[in-house]
Amino acid sequence: MKSKRHKIKTYEHRGISIREVRDGYFMADYMRDGKRERVCFNSLPDAERHCEDIAAKIHTEGTSALALTAEQRADAVKALREANGKTTLHAAVAFWMRHYGVADGVTVAEIGQRWLAALKAQGCRPTTLVERSHKVARLSADFGERSVASLTRDDLTDWLSSKNLTGMTWDGYRRAYCAMFQFAVKEKVVEYNAAAAISHLTMDEKMPTPLSVDATAAILATAAKYAPIMVPTLAVQFFAGLRPGEAMGLLWTDIDFKQKILRVRPEISKVRRARIIENLKPNLIEWLRPYRKTSGPIGIQTPSQFNFYMFRKPIGEPYVQEGIAKAERPKDERPKGIAKAAGVAWIADGPRKSFASAHFATNGDAGKLAGVLGHTSGVDILYRHYRGLMTKADARRYWNIQPASKSGSIIKVNFKKAAG
Repeated sequence: MKSKRHKIKTYEHRGISIREVRDGYFMADYMRDGKRERVCFNSLPDAERHCEDIAAKIHTEGTSALALTAEQRADAVKALREANGKTTLHAAVAFWMRHYGVADGVTVAEIGQRWLAALKAQGCRPTTLVERSHKVARLSADFGERSVASLTRDDLTDWLSSKNLTGMTWDGYRRAYCAMFQFAVKEKVVEYNAAAAISHLTMDEKMPTPLSVDATAAILATAAKYAPIMVPTLAVQFFAGLRPGEAMGLLWTDIDFKQKILRVRPEISKVRRARIIENLKPNLIEWLRPYRKTSGPIGIQTPSQFNFYMFRKPIGEPYVQEGIAKAERPKDERPKGIAKAAGVAWIADGPRKSFASAHFATNGDAGKLAGVLGHTSGVDILYRHYRGLMTKADARRYWNIQPASKSGSIIKVNFKKAAG
């Protein structure tokens, strides 16, 4: 015998069906935006109130759509068709506005300066800060006024290519911008790191280029004669392998002349680790001895000072102008900077590369060289890079570069006067 089927009572309110699925339990059943919606209530009045709200919303949405022009409605239909259910029209517009339509968004120049300020606050080394500032300035020169959120991987890749950056230089820029964009992600300025997707360049390995023995001698001789405050700073780079930032932070108390030991303190080390360089070369001692003090910095202390003496300071005999009318004064033809006066094409970090080449030629031990340099990467990199860059004969000449003081003709200097 078939069971008697319960007849469901059905009501209608504002065009919406309400079914009493069981005693005291009511379900509003309707279609909305192409989807069926069912909502249950414990009383008929509650279900009717819900139907009132839904009817009002449907009416409002319908009249809002009618407010659009025919072209706007057609554009919306086309956009939804192209989205093909993968996103909503609102989400697509929101994405576009975040990346391209925010006129008052954070610009590339602004995020660059905020990043540099954060690096400085974190205690970033001055030399590293100068290098990062240079890269930010180059990017800002072309994209400074553009919203940082609008830059894509392709924008950055095309820009790097337009600057003819290759190999390690390309990778250096890529790593710097990757860090800058990661800072922007952290600051919630952008949603993703566009620079992180830039591809590495696969190229033949580029060997380091050291300064030659003759170039080293010329640089030091010129500095001793015309910019003596630079001599100790250059000497510890050429003959102890210090990085520029380490040399500029070195104190006389870090050098033990009796034990022939040089200590690199953590606060001046690029990798923030102390190291000791033992058995200082005799020629380094000779270059340092005439300038030795009981305390204080050994020479210059900032990259701007280094650049002034190396590239901008007029080098040569004093340019006498007193007693000569301005219109009759001859043009100052003195070369600008130690490098130009010495006839040397300067190489970035050239002294350290020259030291590493000579050290490997003398000892043939990449592990020992890594310890002296404070090199934290694989020893095999030093082996590949510096093996064969300098002959043993040239290394002997390199360690024999001596100051004029050996013959008693070095000029004694007043450091305060020299710095001026």
